[in-house]
Amino acid sequence: MLRRCWLPRCLVQYAALSAAAGRLNALLDLRAQKQPVPADVLRQFLRTDVMPLLRGTVVDRRHDSAELRRSMSQLLRDAAFAAVVLRARPGGAYVNTLVDCVKHDHERMQFLQKMTPNQASRVIEHLCRAGVRDSAVYAALAARLDFHLLKEVGRAMFALAEERMYLEVVAYIVPLYCGETWTLTFDGGVGYTNRLNKNCNVFDAVRLLRVLSKAVRGVVEQQRLDAAKGSIYPLPVESIQQLRTSLTVFIIDNSEVLRGGHWINFTRAMVHFPPEFKTMKGLERHPSVLQAVDAQRLPRRDARRGLSDTVDTDDMAALGLNHVFAPVEQQQQQQQHTAIGGENWKEPRFDVPSIDLTKLLYIIEDVPIPRALQQRRRQLVTQAIVKDMNTLHFTDLVRFIQALRRVEGSAEFSSSLKAAVVAINQLLERGSKNTGVYIPYDRLLTLASLLTAFRVKSCKGFVNYLLCLLPTLDTMTVEEATSLMNALATVAEVDGVELCSRVGGQILDKVALGREEAEAPALVLACPLPSAKLLRATVLLSAAPSSGAVRRIFGGTESALTVSPALREAGASVLFDVARSLYHFSRLKPPDAAWAETVWCRGIVGALLPLLAQLTAEFYEAVLAADGGGRRCPSYVPLAWRSSAEAVFPWVDVNLDTVSLATMQRRLEAVYPCCRQIATLAVGIAAAQRETLLRHPAAEPLAFSSNAIVHMLSFLLMLEHMLYHGTWQAELDDAAAGVREKMQAMKADYVASLSTPVCKDAQGAEVTALALIPRLFSCGDGGGGDQAPPLLDRGSILEITTNLPFSVSLVVSPGPINELFCEQAAAAVVGVDN
Repeated sequence: MLRRCWLPRCLVQYAALSAAAGRLNALLDLRAQKQPVPADVLRQFLRTDVMPLLRGTVVDRRHDSAELRRSMSQLLRDAAFAAVVLRARPGGAYVNTLVDCVKHDHERMQFLQKMTPNQASRVIEHLCRAGVRDSAVYAALAARLDFHLLKEVGRAMFALAEERMYLEVVAYIVPLYCGETWTLTFDGGVGYTNRLNKNCNVFDAVRLLRVLSKAVRGVVEQQRLDAAKGSIYPLPVESIQQLRTSLTVFIIDNSEVLRGGHWINFTRAMVHFPPEFKTMKGLERHPSVLQAVDAQRLPRRDARRGLSDTVDTDDMAALGLNHVFAPVEQQQQQQQHTAIGGENWKEPRFDVPSIDLTKLLYIIEDVPIPRALQQRRRQLVTQAIVKDMNTLHFTDLVRFIQALRRVEGSAEFSSSLKAAVVAINQLLERGSKNTGVYIPYDRLLTLASLLTAFRVKSCKGFVNYLLCLLPTLDTMTVEEATSLMNALATVAEVDGVELCSRVGGQILDKVALGREEAEAPALVLACPLPSAKLLRATVLLSAAPSSGAVRRIFGGTESALTVSPALREAGASVLFDVARSLYHFSRLKPPDAAWAETVWCRGIVGALLPLLAQLTAEFYEAVLAADGGGRRCPSYVPLAWRSSAEAVFPWVDVNLDTVSLATMQRRLEAVYPCCRQIATLAVGIAAAQRETLLRHPAAEPLAFSSNAIVHMLSFLLMLEHMLYHGTWQAELDDAAAGVREKMQAMKADYVASLSTPVCKDAQGAEVTALALIPRLFSCGDGGGGDQAPPLLDRGSILEITTNLPFSVSLVVSPGPINELFCEQAAAAVVGVDN
């Protein structure tokens, strides 16, 4: 090592460099060996022989410096490829050594000046795949590209664009174009598949044009977002226009070489250029291109003839689309005079693989051609793909279903979707029985989302494949599980509710954050919105999550949860969804008593009510702060009160249908402190909203989710009913003296809380729950002596009464809120009727 890298000069000797470059190339060359070199061997060689050379600062001048720098370029290319092979960490020592070698080459060995365009493009490609995001690295390497060699330029641009580094493409590579022109050239040879690899530089021109449009669009869209910040990078507009024009001329002048797939990409490139680059400049100097455009007899261009002779991207897109459909449409015209089924009749086919036609479904409506022609061509595309459906791979079929979103509602949509689902079902059935069928996991997730989006009623292969796949998976994210669960819920009715529920239960057992279960936070705190969606999907599937899944979602510790920043940002709508899910869990047949206790303790006592109490306290402070300025404070907290009370009600079960008297008392005692706190704050919030509404009667009404007046009453009525009816049940049982005493104590505390002042109104009077309710039904002073309408009208009263889990007028032991509400509500309804 010291012989190769003498400190402090870090001298690089030719013998060491030549040996290392040759050895590394041999280690990475699969043509010379039957199987790849073990990763440990390659890693050790890089550490001991390659990294010291990459850190070198001075070359040994006793040898040919040009040859030495060429060897260094080869070494860097192969070293960058090794980083991809070993999946080196982007911020690790090895990748950082590669980055520093390029960035500081002008201060060290200065070997980049001898690097070939092929080597430079390869290094850019490998560093992009290795996760390098340092723009300075690509600026130095891009300088070695040569626009005479379209293949190398296209490779570099494509690699950067794949990593969404659009600005690097536009800022570092495009300005290098200096008006180069090209002549048609072919390069042959046998590739690694032992098939003739006949390529052509006009193919590379199409690829480069496609990447150029993608990069320019990406930069322009980003600049629109940055415009408000005032940080706009000046685009090399002239270079972009010149390069696009030259590529277009080269492509159209050699159109006879191109196949259908090339014309599809040409059309996509033209469609995706942003409006700022719609007009194509410089084409007037190329009559051959103008003649080719005019020969297409494009309706849009003919309509504006004489007004403008400019050619824009829409004209070019229409030209490209005509070339794609030319083989089919010309054959159809030729065979119009041939008898159908005659011996000379041949079915028209596209000059492109069927699955590549999927790309057309995304853009066919973006090309300005007559509507009838659009519909006919779209039908031709879907028919061609459906005809070859049984030859497509799983990924191709998923891409086709995804593209069908663009034609939803068309005549061919339903039949095409049905054919694709049948083909996918067959593939998944084979995949569940044969491990040789390749089903990419990410595409399986995409399929799940599509099954849900299109409401596909049956895909038994999907269910069976999941049944075989799940045992091989360690964990999955909440989002992945939700997608799969929703798809299962969609197909469950036809494919079997019991089977789909069983698969759904297995999915829930795989959900985790990827950490040790003991130290992982509750999913509802770490990712609240996805967790709420997962619970909703579980309800749709009627699947009971295992006790372990419940603990992962709501936390495995005995302590109550506290609001996380993520939950605070997501808002109380999460708790509304969670409460609805917990309510539905109470209606499921529990696997065992321990499961029901886990859901109760972790879901309701440990998570739902403590979190709601904290968010209610924060909402109370926000309402008081907003009330001073007469502003509204929208929130889902009030709606979450009602849904939470609805969730608690069946679990407490004061009717004793599913639990014993002792269990009912114990559960009610567990939730009462949080419920009392929420009720007290809810009264204060409702009073503040009443004051605001009376001061601003002309303002827009409260949103339903934020209406504390309605939801506070619902919450109080349900809480009171549980306390009073539960106490009544305990008083009927002479053998339950202990339970009766505890229930009576909670009931007495509740009654006292109703008369306890919560806050003061605008006149300085103390506000209590019992004092507030009559004011909600009465007509307030709307200002200027006018009487404002009551805040609780007939619609609000019906909203409360129809959604309660009991009848307010038929309870055997009504409480003070119940009696007051029934009296005031009856008077209000009768007054309206009269």
